[in-house]
Amino acid sequence: MQILTGKKVFITGAASGIGKATAVAMAKAGGRLFLTDINQEGINQTCSLIKNAGGEVCLARAFNVADYQAMATFAQEVHAGYGPLDILVNVAGVALFSQVEDMGHSDWEKVINVNLWGVIHGIECFVPEMIRAGHGGYIVSVSSAAGLIGLPWHAVYSGTKHALVGISEVLRYDLKKHNIGVSVICPGAVNTGLVKTAEIHASSGSTDKIRHLFTKIALTPERVADIIMNAIRTRKFLVITSFDIKLLYFLKRHFPTLFHLIMLLLTRIMDKSLKRDV
Repeated sequence: MQILTGKKVFITGAASGIGKATAVAMAKAGGRLFLTDINQEGINQTCSLIKNAGGEVCLARAFNVADYQAMATFAQEVHAGYGPLDILVNVAGVALFSQVEDMGHSDWEKVINVNLWGVIHGIECFVPEMIRAGHGGYIVSVSSAAGLIGLPWHAVYSGTKHALVGISEVLRYDLKKHNIGVSVICPGAVNTGLVKTAEIHASSGSTDKIRHLFTKIALTPERVADIIMNAIRTRKFLVITSFDIKLLYFLKRHFPTLFHLIMLLLTRIMDKSLKRDV
């Protein structure tokens, strides 16, 4: 059943992982897709996959979502050629695991520019046109478990992902009068390209072990794409994809002392597991 028939959908980070899987799922559901990612080859592969399956990609271009002018130019082309979006899906992101003393200014800047400014650019370039059109719409932003819980070695990453939860919560109420729904997705471990590309400021031996463990417990991107589709269908605001994160978030809200002890333990485990380069 094509539940998105004719709906115009813009997805960032569509070259791999959750973005790619969501693009494929939404194309199968009848969506008319607009795609971006910084990876040109990956975007081309996603477009080919969708088109070969009979889906529709209206416009796709490789650019960095942190570049406001690139996003604004793309939005102008979309609006001029196709009109306002129906659904905006913010997926693009980068990850960094580091102790704060091992981070330079460029590390903070890179993660904030992509994870936070990239989402803001999408919102400011597309949502006002949704509002002016008066036909409603939907916004999905992929945050993280780190957007709900201050996980060890995640200072800048967690900061950006917490911000996405806060922005989404405000938009949930601000945009209700325009019939624009909002979902914020907070995955735990997902086996995406970020597993390999995430920057970890520790020795290669210890990081390889962490990556291997991560993939063993991770959900597939396709499973998360299904969860995103269901969130839109049911208009569910906060979506946590895995039981372990649901449990930690429950403990944080209702049993803060126990949560505190667990986080102390997790931090010690991370500190022992990720050996710093010397």
